[in-house]
Amino acid sequence: MYTKMIISVLALFFAFSIVSCNQIKKEKANVDQFDKSGKKYSIVPKTTTIFWTGYKTTAKTPVKGKFTRLNILNSKRTNTAREAIDGLEFSIPISSLFSNEESRDTKIKDLFFGIMDQTELLSGTLNIVNDTLANVNLKMNGISKEFPLSYFISGQMLSMQGTLNLDNWNTEKAMKSFHKACEEKHTGNDGISKTWHDVGINVESYLKVE
Repeated sequence: MYTKMIISVLALFFAFSIVSCNQIKKEKANVDQFDKSGKKYSIVPKTTTIFWTGYKTTAKTPVKGKFTRLNILNSKRTNTAREAIDGLEFSIPISSLFSNEESRDTKIKDLFFGIMDQTELLSGTLNIVNDTLANVNLKMNGISKEFPLSYFISGQMLSMQGTLNLDNWNTEKAMKSFHKACEEKHTGNDGISKTWHDVGINVESYLKVE
């Protein structure tokens, strides 16, 4: 009787194992099928916007703007949104800078970027580090430097945020030129004029899915 009970238990165990194994194989097959024939993600310029935030006065008053053009040099269609942005190469025309104030835009283009080397474009590569962090290798003023961006993906929506320090691109001469032209407008209630060297970056993109 005891032996029969053990045999019955073992039989149920092996039966359960076979069913579970078949289920796992089935689920893996579904994943493989999705990877091979599922939807494809890609990032496109027309649904991607790069916003920037500069700061003035000792109170660190924000000045916001964006770039209205983005060039993607190696667009690709991938199985996941993360793969679509990893290794992405891009360039941003300086001429597309926009802050909703024409006189300010002219000063930034001519008296800041215009003082630098190779001022026509900003360019770089975006590399994924982990599930929440990416590094941007940005070329500005003829110098390539990395800065981090945190990112979040929800469905087709991609959001990225970070801060870059302009000193890392040897912009002292350009900063002095720009600050001199904006000295009065960058003076706060304390009578001190200040232009900050850190710039906030925010990227919003609606990924294309096919």
